[in-house]
Amino acid sequence: MNNIQKAILSGIICNMIVWYELTLFGVLTHTISNIFFPSESNYLSTIKFLGSFAIGFGFRPLGAFIFGYIGDKHGRRKVLLTSVILVSISSTTIGVIPGYKEVGIFSPMLLLLCRIIQGIAAGGETSINSAFLIEHSSDKKNLGFLGSIKAFSGGLGSIVCFVMIAICKKFTGENYEIWGWRLLFYFCSIMGVIGFLTRYIMEESLAYKIHDKNQSLSHSPFLELIRDYKRAFVIAIGLGVAQNAIVYSLIMFYNISVKELTLSGIDIKNAVRITSEIIFGVSAVLFATLSDKIGRKNVMVPILIVLACTSLPALSLLSYDDHYIVTLSYLLMSIPIAASFGIYNSLTCELFPTKVRCTGFSLAHNISAGIFGGVSPSICMWLIEKTETKLAAGVYLTTCALINLISILQIKTKDKKIDW
Repeated sequence: MNNIQKAILSGIICNMIVWYELTLFGVLTHTISNIFFPSESNYLSTIKFLGSFAIGFGFRPLGAFIFGYIGDKHGRRKVLLTSVILVSISSTTIGVIPGYKEVGIFSPMLLLLCRIIQGIAAGGETSINSAFLIEHSSDKKNLGFLGSIKAFSGGLGSIVCFVMIAICKKFTGENYEIWGWRLLFYFCSIMGVIGFLTRYIMEESLAYKIHDKNQSLSHSPFLELIRDYKRAFVIAIGLGVAQNAIVYSLIMFYNISVKELTLSGIDIKNAVRITSEIIFGVSAVLFATLSDKIGRKNVMVPILIVLACTSLPALSLLSYDDHYIVTLSYLLMSIPIAASFGIYNSLTCELFPTKVRCTGFSLAHNISAGIFGGVSPSICMWLIEKTETKLAAGVYLTTCALINLISILQIKTKDKKIDW
């Protein structure tokens, strides 16, 4: 197995851990709300849960700043070994925390602490993992494909999550809501050990090896980013707005609003989610590979126009009583979202030179993910509650797509910094 194959395998496994936990936290909305944030009002309980969901994203920029600096100064591999340990330990710990009935206010406080650690670690893991993989390319003709591995492995992580949920429900039966769900978080420790070992045998990226020979000891990645690459940094933040706002809003809304549906012993709700993740992973790779052939903007611009148009009625369509309409709407929305996620990593990585790539990419991605990914589900819920129409939330998501579109139109040929 050559180094690029090792990098792909390591990237897939480690990113699966992040998406496994993220999907698990979303799927267990009602369980976690009842155990850690009990309330007489289901609405208040859900809002508290969404706050705990958002706080993890809120700390991602801090993690991006810390790990981005280390990645640019001391190497990507060291950062990624640390981040995979923190992500797996904090995720596993959630399964150990007692409920509110046992320890009172300490229960949600400990949960929030774990979410903060997850957020900081994910701030380094999610972006630098992609940069590390992309920087292993020697011919630089497959950067779109390598960047799409993150979205592909994210889909795999979600699928593994649903499979594990089905297994736990099968073997724990009536105890699933009591303690069976905790086993799902314990599984993060097993994934973490495998992820750490696969990453431990990796070499440093090709780009960093070349760059490290000429790096100045006084080099400050963040200061250099702000001084010399402000324009690229602002564009990069805008490039991550739409997919983060839309995907997390749709997933959360689907989990909260769609009733459980079982047919012949099959959980249809989760079956739809698994199907959407398959579509997501495959679409991300296909569109990203296409962008290697015909250009990132030529693929991304039409996708963002589609996202802007479909986001307006998306939440309304997911509210229909007809399961066929809900299912079809959710599956179809997966395609443009996946396409934008698949192309985003290579598109953003190309905006920064190697010496500031980890700092620029991770900060830009996690600012957009932290603000729009973490807060958007709560904003959508608030808009729906205040206006009593889901179209208000649709207008918000459409606006996010237009921000993305404006950002990508600002990219010029001279902005590309493929310097290895």
